[in-house]
Amino acid sequence: MRRGAHFFSALQASDGHWPAENAGPLFFLPPLVYCLYITGHLDTIFPGEFRKEILRYLYCHQNEDGGWGLHMEGHSIMFCTTLNYICMRILGEGRDGSKDNACTRGRKWIRDHGGVTFIPSWGKTWLSILGLFDWSGCNPMPPEFCGKLCSYIRVVYVSMSYLYGKRFVDPITPLALEPREELFLQPYSEINWKKVRHLCAKVRGSLPPSSPDTRSNMGYFINMYRATSYWLALQKSEA
Repeated sequence: MRRGAHFFSALQASDGHWPAENAGPLFFLPPLVYCLYITGHLDTIFPGEFRKEILRYLYCHQNEDGGWGLHMEGHSIMFCTTLNYICMRILGEGRDGSKDNACTRGRKWIRDHGGVTFIPSWGKTWLSILGLFDWSGCNPMPPEFCGKLCSYIRVVYVSMSYLYGKRFVDPITPLALEPREELFLQPYSEINWKKVRHLCAKVRGSLPPSSPDTRSNMGYFINMYRATSYWLALQKSEA
C-alpha cells in the first residue's frame, strides 16, 4: 500500500490532478481547442510552444490521402478530418500555409468526399457551435432520449442536447467565415439545411445508414415531440 501510494504521489501534478495520455482517438484534442477558443482562454492555456507541439501531433497522424482517421491508425473519415482541419486553422495555420501542405491536403479530402455537409451528427453539432454550420441542419436531440444510453454516450448527448436547445453559436469572426468558403461545395447562404441532416460521407469501413424512410419518420416524430412540448409549455405559461 505504501509503495502504491508513493507511486501515485510521484505521478501527481503540482496543481493536484493526475495527467494521463489518451492519444489514440483523433477527435478528443480538437474539441478541447474549440472550447478554449470559444471561452477566450486559448492563448493562456496553449501559448506558442504548446501550439507548435499540437500542430506537430496533427501533422504526424495525417494519413497519406490527406485525411485523419477516428484513431491514429484508422483510415480517413469526414468527422476527424474536418475537426482536425479546423483545429489547425484555429491554432494559426493559414489556408495553404501548413507543413507539407497539411491544410490543403485535408481540405481536398473533405471536398473530394462531398464537402462538410457530409460530416456525421457529432461533427454537425461542433460546427454549429462554431458558427460553421446551421443548427437546422442537425437532427433534434431531446434530453429525454439520453436516459438509457451508456454513461459515456449519455454525457456526450446530454451536453449536446443542452447546446442544441440553446442553439448556442460562438460570435462569428473572420476565422469562422473562412471555412464556410473552404469546406462547402456550394455557397453557404444557398444550402438547404434541413436536407443535409442525414448526410454522411461514404468511406471505407463505415456502416450503412438507416433507410431514408426510417430517418424521415424518426425526424418527423422528434420534431412533433418538440413542437408539442413547446405548445404545452406555452399553454402553461399563459394559464
